[in-house]
Amino acid sequence: MEKSYDAALVAQWLRRSGVDQWFDTPGLSFFLARFEKGEYLADPGRPLQDLMCVVQGTVQIYGLRRDGGLVPVNLSSGPTLLGDMEFVNRGLAPFFAQARTEVVCLCLPLEPNRDRLGQDVRFLHQVLHSFADKLTLFSSVDLPAATTEERVLLYLQQSAPDHTLHGVEAATLLLRCSRRQLQRALKSLCEAGKIEKTGKGRYCLLP
Repeated sequence: MEKSYDAALVAQWLRRSGVDQWFDTPGLSFFLARFEKGEYLADPGRPLQDLMCVVQGTVQIYGLRRDGGLVPVNLSSGPTLLGDMEFVNRGLAPFFAQARTEVVCLCLPLEPNRDRLGQDVRFLHQVLHSFADKLTLFSSVDLPAATTEERVLLYLQQSAPDHTLHGVEAATLLLRCSRRQLQRALKSLCEAGKIEKTGKGRYCLLP
């Protein structure tokens, strides 16, 4: 991880990403953190020191079952809040968060700002939205009895940005299936007129 405290650069990222609209509290001191592909932003073995707003790159959030199986929670390439559960529970990170690409985060030290953020209505609304997004995706993909086609449709209907699947490889991690299973499901859904291929590895839900 590489940190930057350049105030002008931080302000530029805040405006560009829209993260400045997540807070009513004035005078919050953010810094930038850059993570390499494969690096962990958070894991259950260490306390999360900072709230992290992912503003560039893709982060995979997942848990592990007792048998070592992966439980996907979220995969995001848009502005995403990490640390929402830690803010509420005052505990260790419950999930792994790993950079799937190079990632840029706007970070805010958690403990020095906890009391003020607890009074920040706009921020608390953002925490609720963050919780809801992760819960929705978790509930839509963690259905062992559901077919791959059903999981794809649930993901596109309830969780995917713009109701679009971006990238087959990333989707296999989210939907807990093989590449072959997913490609077969996508072909079947296209033939049924439920989704449409709009580019390489990109499929959108049809009305």
